[in-house]
Amino acid sequence: MITCRAGTAAVINQTVFHANYPNVSQEDRRLLAIAYRPAWAGPIADVTDWPAEKVARLPDHVRPFFQSLNTRRIDFNVPNRPANMRTEALGINPSRWDVS
Repeated sequence: MITCRAGTAAVINQTVFHANYPNVSQEDRRLLAIAYRPAWAGPIADVTDWPAEKVARLPDHVRPFFQSLNTRRIDFNVPNRPANMRTEALGINPSRWDVS
């Protein structure tokens, strides 16, 4: 359940293509994006894990939800995986956020 005043939040599926007008106000727009991935569906290649110092500051009951993002409980070296399968691509690779 989400509790807030009418008009203060929008709840949508993250996979829905969507857009909004530019924010020309002095107010920040905040976004909370939550996704679920079962542990067996780990990434094909390693991704940057949660910052250990931030995880250490989480409450004890929350910390188990911030385990390694690289958890894999399946053998990805299966015969039906092409040897030349790409592990990154424009638009979907996490490095697209690297602005350094």
